Amino acid sequence: MENKIIYLCEDTPDGVFTAIYDVWATGLNRSCFSIQVERQHSMQFFAEYRYIQTDIEKAIKVIRSVKKKIGVEAADWIYHAALSYMEDKIDCIYDFLKVAFCYGRKVMEMHGEDVVCRMFELKRSVGNEAHRFREFIRFHDSEEGILLGRINPKNQVLPLLAEHFADRFPEENFVILDENYKMGLFHPKKKQWYIAPLELDVLRRIWEKRQSAEYEHLWKTFFQTIAIQERDNYRCQRNMCAIRYRDYMVEFQL
Repeated sequence: MENKIIYLCEDTPDGVFTAIYDVWATGLNRSCFSIQVERQHSMQFFAEYRYIQTDIEKAIKVIRSVKKKIGVEAADWIYHAALSYMEDKIDCIYDFLKVAFCYGRKVMEMHGEDVVCRMFELKRSVGNEAHRFREFIRFHDSEEGILLGRINPKNQVLPLLAEHFADRFPEENFVILDENYKMGLFHPKKKQWYIAPLELDVLRRIWEKRQSAEYEHLWKTFFQTIAIQERDNYRCQRNMCAIRYRDYMVEFQL
């Protein structure tokens, strides 16, 4: 029996779709390989590892084919799934596409298929977390007049936050730092936003430039003013705003 092949790729949508493109082209039997991202994989005995270099053109071809043959909704599903933190996400996307290219657009209604349900779970999980951070990000002013925000998400939600905040603050220079994935969302005033990787020490230096006192005071004052002490319900509050989101929400800081 031949050793299993494990393909490794960059943990970005472009890296994931490039890996799917290259592995699909090999025509290998599904039981012979697995696709994983670099930052998550654990070494296995008697496995052959192959690294796949990210290729934007190949990634675009995958998305274009999905939109044409399966639909825009399916493309949205696999894009969200590619941003997930789950280790099996690429194998799930690959298996979903094998079924989807066979059945076409009606695959989106095949809720009895395990792979379709799994894809929906990944898409929903990523989308829900992005929605939460749209509500819970707190910005601080910096010495240079830049708005600084910081998050520590499970999934790579920065690409899903970009358009929302770019549309909301088109006249502002702002940066959102992702400490988990060590990257930053940068939005120059009146220009196109972009995402770039950052070293941890760079993340910390950027964050240290914030001038937090005034904004923190405003948030805490607002939070305390609208509260009705007699109606405090901490269980409901935790359901609406889980504890893990509160690390950088100034209204919860002492």
